[in-house]
Amino acid sequence: MPDFVKRDRDGESGMALIMAIGFLAILSILGAVVMQSSTRDLAASGAKRPENQAFYAVDRAIEYSMTRGLILSMPVSGEVDLMTDIVTGTITHADVIDTADSALTAGKVYDIGPNDMPASAAELFGDDFGANYYHVEAKVVTPPTGTPRATSNANASIVRLFKRDDDTIFRTSRGG
Repeated sequence: MPDFVKRDRDGESGMALIMAIGFLAILSILGAVVMQSSTRDLAASGAKRPENQAFYAVDRAIEYSMTRGLILSMPVSGEVDLMTDIVTGTITHADVIDTADSALTAGKVYDIGPNDMPASAAELFGDDFGANYYHVEAKVVTPPTGTPRATSNANASIVRLFKRDDDTIFRTSRGG
């Protein structure tokens, strides 16, 4: 039978265990800091959500107002109320624009009338074309009920270029 010799490990007894516990403590603290930072960032982004929804909803209202169909079907008064004017049947423009997470609270499209073309367009198209100007205002609240709520307002301009001889629409674009 072999004779086992007991080795003397003075100064090494339990050192690996102490180092392992130390590393676990450091990793636990690091994990807690990362969790706290992530939780704070998620709360901050959640607080911004209604503002972002309001911005996108008012942008949707402006884009809807810039459609050719809306501009071409504008009444003689030169004004469309997005809240009350009817699209078809009993559906208003607001019904088309609203979603589950936003509600249009005010909106109008104004026909400002003909004027000189923007300088950049006049250089390209010359005197054969004219321009008609429109102004859009919209206000959106999101979400429609509950809290937290956010409001967004927007104003935009539309320039419609047309041929002077036959009023054929050539191009509709956003203005500044």
